[in-house]
Amino acid sequence: MMKKLIFLCFTLSSLICFSNQKWVNPIVKQGRLGSPLVETSPFVFKDRLYILENNQRFWELPRGKPGDNFNEDEIRIRDIESSKVISIPLKNHGFGTVLVSNGTVYVFAGNYGIDKPWRQIQELTMVSSRDLKKWTKPITVYRTFGEEFIYNTAVCKDDTGFVLLVETNDNRWPAFTFKYYKSQNLTDWVEIEDGVYGKDKYVGGPALYFEGGFYYTLYLQNIGVGFETRITRSKDLKEWEDAPIERPFLTFDSTHKNIPLINPAISESNASDPELTYFKGQTIIYFTGSDQSTAGDLQWATYDGTPQELFECFFDRADNSDLVAPKHKGDWIPVLVAPNDSKMALMPQDNQDNCKPTKNQMNYQERQLGAFIHFGLATYTESDFMTVPEASIFNPRNIDAEQWVKTAISFGAKHIVLTAKHHNGFCLWPTKTTDYSVKNSPWKNGNGDVIAEFVAACRKHGVKPGIYLSGGDKHFGCMSTGDPLGERKVIGDVHAYFPVFLEQLRELLTAYGEIDIIWFDGAYDPFGWDVRDPISMRPNGTFYGDAIKAMINQLQPDAVVFGGTRPDIRWSGSEQGWAPYPLWNCVTNDNWKTSWVGPENLGWIAAEANIHTRDTWFWKSDSDATLKNETELFNAYLESIGRGSNLLVNMTPDTSGLIPLTEVNRLKSFGDLVKSKFKNPLYSVDYPEVMDGSIEIKLKDYAKIQYLELEEDLTYGQNVKGYQVEILRSNKWDLLTEGITIGRKRIQTFDQTNSDQLRIIFTDTSQPPRIRKISLY
Repeated sequence: MMKKLIFLCFTLSSLICFSNQKWVNPIVKQGRLGSPLVETSPFVFKDRLYILENNQRFWELPRGKPGDNFNEDEIRIRDIESSKVISIPLKNHGFGTVLVSNGTVYVFAGNYGIDKPWRQIQELTMVSSRDLKKWTKPITVYRTFGEEFIYNTAVCKDDTGFVLLVETNDNRWPAFTFKYYKSQNLTDWVEIEDGVYGKDKYVGGPALYFEGGFYYTLYLQNIGVGFETRITRSKDLKEWEDAPIERPFLTFDSTHKNIPLINPAISESNASDPELTYFKGQTIIYFTGSDQSTAGDLQWATYDGTPQELFECFFDRADNSDLVAPKHKGDWIPVLVAPNDSKMALMPQDNQDNCKPTKNQMNYQERQLGAFIHFGLATYTESDFMTVPEASIFNPRNIDAEQWVKTAISFGAKHIVLTAKHHNGFCLWPTKTTDYSVKNSPWKNGNGDVIAEFVAACRKHGVKPGIYLSGGDKHFGCMSTGDPLGERKVIGDVHAYFPVFLEQLRELLTAYGEIDIIWFDGAYDPFGWDVRDPISMRPNGTFYGDAIKAMINQLQPDAVVFGGTRPDIRWSGSEQGWAPYPLWNCVTNDNWKTSWVGPENLGWIAAEANIHTRDTWFWKSDSDATLKNETELFNAYLESIGRGSNLLVNMTPDTSGLIPLTEVNRLKSFGDLVKSKFKNPLYSVDYPEVMDGSIEIKLKDYAKIQYLELEEDLTYGQNVKGYQVEILRSNKWDLLTEGITIGRKRIQTFDQTNSDQLRIIFTDTSQPPRIRKISLY
């Protein structure tokens, strides 16, 4: 019987991976549990910690040998707090593992079959439960043939579906090599071409996790004097990066003796079969010791942090993930840098339930797609926006703001944001605050006003105008450093510059009628809440931001503010047209750092992603070849709007004042592609009725389905926290895909599937789900 574990409320010192420049394994072994169990899987379900055990019957028999009475082996689940077995999902099975997804526990195990030799397993069984009491009928989800047998398996969820690892004796490779498969529904598995690990060495006892954009595999390594667990990782399940050999994940302790079921004098020479879960701020690890002969010696360990943080400790660097913005791809250095201790908050917080948008935020989110225009002196300096050239080089003789607006409309933009002043300080309107503006350029003999022409063109064509105003101003000599958030410092005299900036803002807010968006760039912003005085090192706090927001509220009460100290709209964290998923509109005490806002901003703050169509924000000569194609832009659409964010797509007028024809055509092609995908729905209903926590959809005929589009009614806030999509096949409901958040819009993509019936089951909601629209394409 396993010893009872009681989890006390205690806090360990933060464990680090390096001490005095020397790598230190951050896993803390907590003790041996007096059990012969080998394969175990800890998991969390409904805020309780459980462990799935593979119990072998021979352990309980007098003088039992491995394989005795194996048809009585069982997969069972134990509640850790009570130490009681509370369920037995499968018998006559072995090598079980567990996956928890959207309120359902899935158990996978190898089927011993009838009248077959021990462990010549060729079928993988799956059962599931939503209460750990009632289990679905076992189904076979994977099968081998001939002389191929399977051993340990592991299943994890990634950002597009599920991944299965199978330990096999496939005769193409050494025994116990790992093969990988993908699935959208946990039942139909497709082998990944070249998705193999262990072709050139002994591996075994695997576990599989998807964290931070990497697939991490734990595996057993024979080191001659014993067996220890190592870790490797991959972005695509094909190319693998092993942790350095001097960094084992777990290794044995030869001082351990008195191991269950073997000679008590034998020393431990094994540390294998680890599996782990995250529970109450710690990663909980179970693994087995012993000597790889008769049975195991179950042990447990902890890490003070998340699995992702733990895994990254074993590698030299921690790359980005699908919950962290993709790598920068422009030809400039981004200077708005995340705080050094930033961690992505993955789950909603309690105070999210009463969080709702304002009317202005609702209007903005309703529009979804917008255009960005970068135009100014940097257009004439090969997109170098940190130099301060003479105003005299600005002369866009063929400028046509209507062409800009028509181009934006061609791809579906409902609002446009123009760079009235970028970081170099040059103003596109004849401001009274500085001579560094259009009034000292040859364009229209100094009498031109780009902002006036832009706003007039927007109003003529029914598009909402927005203004970008850089806080940093290199011409004036005031900005912030490019350090990470929390470490930025003021450059120049911010007290002298602030009245100038406020007057520039006042001019823009009062001279051009209604402005719908005020867009503040976080980069080089000397007014940021975190920016420090370089002498006293005191941060600004909200002083400047409060004054800026008060002016906007007074002069443009219907406008939304992007960025700055008091935002209505926040940055998604990417200039690649990407937003994290799941995406929560509510900023809380727990996730403000990863939401790119200050700690004083709690409540509803919607996200916006932006994307540069070239490899520069401003036009640059000979850069048409860097334009993103329509497919890349469409993928950005799915990864931003399709996740509940807004998207701002950049456009780049050249030195003549016109957007180049190649770019115009590319953007129109992008718009045409979006229309072709979502113009003619197979099914579309506004405000569908939710019955017993689900919505059923019945089409008139069988059809190929590729996209599911869901929208919440945001007037009630964001309430859906988990859902599953099932499809009717042969009079049986099968899981097709699943998701977490919906928000403004969720576009769920899956391989084309033929059916005439689907249903959406809401597995986790803070309030009764209020669905505004549901469509199939």
